[in-house]
Amino acid sequence: MFSWESDFEEAVKTVNIYRKKLQTLKTMRETGKISDKTADFLQKEFENYVRAIEAKKQTVMEKLENRMKEVQQQIDVIEKLIANNEIRYSAQEIADERYNKIATALNYAMEESRNEYESLKEAMAILEKLPDLMSQSESEPVET
Repeated sequence: MFSWESDFEEAVKTVNIYRKKLQTLKTMRETGKISDKTADFLQKEFENYVRAIEAKKQTVMEKLENRMKEVQQQIDVIEKLIANNEIRYSAQEIADERYNKIATALNYAMEESRNEYESLKEAMAILEKLPDLMSQSESEPVET
């Protein structure tokens, strides 16, 4: 598990919970299960939570974007090291055994970096698809 995954999972879970809460509040109001006064109170309370959730979601997205940049830089460096190892080997500057050790280590590093990069891309895509709770709560205003 990558270090950023727990922040990502928490953000997704929290957004989904509050999306459901907002929808349930709307349904309860529409069906007359709660009074307008109670609905107004809960709507305001939820909106405060939603602001905090949206800020956290944005923070997580920024962390993921920064980590993607770092991982891309790692990939670039590893590619250069792989090329340098190949060149040194073909120029017979290093022996077979050393070449193989270096190549193996760099290939593992490249594989892990690419896996993390793909995981980051998937996480970003999921966060971008999450509903914008602020616009949901504002576009469905509480009637008084």
